[in-house]
Amino acid sequence: MTKSATALAKKLLAGAAGELEELRIHDFPDDEAAHDDEATDELYQDFSAEFERVEAALTKAYGKPSRVGKEDDEVIPLNGVFRFAVWSVGDKQLFAAAAHEDRGVPILLMLGTAEGDAE
Repeated sequence: MTKSATALAKKLLAGAAGELEELRIHDFPDDEAAHDDEATDELYQDFSAEFERVEAALTKAYGKPSRVGKEDDEVIPLNGVFRFAVWSVGDKQLFAAAAHEDRGVPILLMLGTAEGDAE
């Protein structure tokens, strides 16, 4: 992992709800790379594996997620989510999400917070 998910989660949870921070971003160098389906599939697999490591680390710190999924979720302010997990921590929701909105835009692995109970 590029950044420590648990350290970043702790920082986010100490702040106001609605924060969003990147753990990893893959920018495509050019249009040809963005349209290479095989390479993009490999990146999805790589991001999914990294997401699983993040999910495991945050589960160790905060318990089992309230929900997990493989598509957009109302609490996550990202488009094109292909993996997510949400934890209820105090009066906030903590989430991890891997997302790719469309060809040519970066693939993201993000952590963030939202108001309220995740259940």
